[in-house]
Amino acid sequence: MSVLGEIGIAFDTVSGDGIIRKPTGETAEFEGEVVALTCPVSGYHVRLIWRGELPRSLAPYLVDRDASGECQSH
Repeated sequence: MSVLGEIGIAFDTVSGDGIIRKPTGETAEFEGEVVALTCPVSGYHVRLIWRGELPRSLAPYLVDRDASGECQSH
């Protein structure tokens, strides 16, 4: 959040901000069903919808891109 503030972007947190989880490749059985195990990615994450060119100062913080290759939230 401090990086966004440094470049003059204000935002309100929304549902889904905070922790991102990634698959570990392991599974476990729970109540008779096999479930994929996940673990948190370090840091606090925010989802952004960005129009226009992404400021270079944000590029090191990107975690994911959508299927079209466009920058997505983080």
